[in-house]
Amino acid sequence: MKTVLIHLSENKELKRYFCLLITGLLCFAVYAQERAHVVIVAGQSNTDGRVPVSDLPEYIRSMGIDSTGFTKGAYKYCKISQNRVDGKFVPFWPRRNRWGYDAVTYYLLEQLYQKDFYVIKWAVGGTSITPENTSSRGGHWSADPAWLAQNTPTAKKGKSLLLSFAQQISNSITKTLSRLPEGYHIDAFLWHQGESDSDYGPDYYDNLKNVLAYVRTHLTRKTGEDYSELPFIFGSVAKSNKRYNAEVEAAMKRLASEDKNAYLVDMSKATLLKDRLHFDKTSAEYLGRQMYETMLRVSSANVTVAQPPFDIDLWEQGLPNSNGKETEGYDDKKHNYKPSVRVFLPVSKKPVKAILICPGGGYDHLAMKDEGYDWALYFNKRNMAAIVLKYRMPNGNPEVPVSDACEAMRYIRAHAEEWNIIPDSIGVMGSSAGGHLASTIATHASAKLRPAFQILLYPVITMEEKNAHKGSKKQFLGENPDEKLVKRYSNELQVDKRTPGAFIALSGDDQSVKPIHSENYHKALRRLGIASEMHIYSSGKHGWGYNKRPFAQRAEMMEDLENWLMTL
Repeated sequence: MKTVLIHLSENKELKRYFCLLITGLLCFAVYAQERAHVVIVAGQSNTDGRVPVSDLPEYIRSMGIDSTGFTKGAYKYCKISQNRVDGKFVPFWPRRNRWGYDAVTYYLLEQLYQKDFYVIKWAVGGTSITPENTSSRGGHWSADPAWLAQNTPTAKKGKSLLLSFAQQISNSITKTLSRLPEGYHIDAFLWHQGESDSDYGPDYYDNLKNVLAYVRTHLTRKTGEDYSELPFIFGSVAKSNKRYNAEVEAAMKRLASEDKNAYLVDMSKATLLKDRLHFDKTSAEYLGRQMYETMLRVSSANVTVAQPPFDIDLWEQGLPNSNGKETEGYDDKKHNYKPSVRVFLPVSKKPVKAILICPGGGYDHLAMKDEGYDWALYFNKRNMAAIVLKYRMPNGNPEVPVSDACEAMRYIRAHAEEWNIIPDSIGVMGSSAGGHLASTIATHASAKLRPAFQILLYPVITMEEKNAHKGSKKQFLGENPDEKLVKRYSNELQVDKRTPGAFIALSGDDQSVKPIHSENYHKALRRLGIASEMHIYSSGKHGWGYNKRPFAQRAEMMEDLENWLMTL
């Protein structure tokens, strides 16, 4: 091999080419990096925070708090500029040792991003949008052009909160964000406000719409990037709030229905502190979680995490017609489902784990959204493929849904390479009666079809008379099933050494499907040395779904699940 050395100093054209090449490579390296995430946050006291820091969720407090009140690790990455216009960011910690919903949002974003991200926040208690509101403390959010022209920012002792917020955004970009080597992107605008405009309900729709338009326009002009469709995520006012106004709530709902990038979190049933104005710890945590989860679904960040879902008709794949019916005549509205799967695949260069999701519904109907599609999006965000099964109702013939689930598992394995799935890392998940179907696959299926792991939420497990969920048993086995059939599908009795490990979650006050179902299944797994993790939450009752309704320990449940998923 012959080595040739070229002296660039002696060849100007080559030197110029080489410099351009290096510059291009460096630019490519910068743009190939994921840009820094930025969130903007604004509003009044429920955004500013009124919950004592002693009531931070345990999963945040368990990270440890030092003698100064600063966390030892809960907020490693979150940098915030709050109510300041100098363009500087500092490590996040709730101001004045009081927190609002966003403290939970930031913690969850920490777990997702695992890198520095930035928050630009302006929040002042008791502030309204309407300038005519003389009781508003600390200024107004009004975007009325004539009013803005006559006023100055509150940061300069004026009356305009919006001008202060815009100045804060501009200086944060100029002095900090624009200097980040990886660049930055503003992912979402989080907002909670409305209590102080309770006397101006008829004006609230136009006022809020104008504030949103002003912020989006300001961001577009400042950055040169189109933020006209920046996601706007906001919460409503609790009906028990002493300043609740139905016209304000209607205005919020109207904005969310008309603006495809505005997302309203329903807080109408939220619980409050004794002042009847501010969210208590449960509702603040719930809103923070909902803000986070909505961001996961709709963030405008330039990172695609999921491909468009697509449906597979299992009849077309040759599924045996186990109940003897013709393939025509299926009607979802009558719960006469045609078996199919909806496939949700993440964008990933490397093969990923997958999960087959079986929604519940008492073997009478299917909760496809709350216990199916919503969970699929959750798993996609965690770089897992999710396949949601729409199975036929048994009407007394258990082989019908079981054969649908087995066919779905077979189909996933057959297409694992095409879908970039690890063939031996396909799990199963089920809620309520869907938990019975999932545990049936985990205990009954052939070796080729058994899942690698199982996630069971408030599952039906047993069919034995004493503890059975009567509705599921009747639909699954019929009116008077043979005792051998009852024993066969009481899955706590069918656990063997081939049964995969499980994550089981339920509420202790579930009166629909009693905790004994999960407890006996957990014991059977542990008896054979199979890894099983069971979490019983004190309240929540039955059928939470992914996002169906809040319950006090939902955030804890999600944290437990996320920690368990990391062990797979």
